[in-house]
Amino acid sequence: MKSMPVTNVSVTRGDENGEINITWDSLRHAELYVIQYSTGSRGDQKEGVSWKVADIINESNYTIKGLKKSKTYLFRVAAVTAKKQGPWSKTVKKSIDNN
Repeated sequence: MKSMPVTNVSVTRGDENGEINITWDSLRHAELYVIQYSTGSRGDQKEGVSWKVADIINESNYTIKGLKKSKTYLFRVAAVTAKKQGPWSKTVKKSIDNN
């Protein structure tokens, strides 16, 4: 069985300054999800982007806290099954407002 990427990744402003809420469609065989972010401003997943793991969780939503104002971040998610990690979702870009 071929691994499917996580789809419909959505990134919205959180309740507090420096928070981002990220949601995605859950996958039937996923046991965990790996959430990564980067301060790179380009959407290219291969060149010039240094990814950091925000968390590894078993739900299809997460709030990332402590992000810096006036910065643009990239976000992506991958599902993990009992056998392996699947491909990364499409990258989603979001700027942190000064509000």
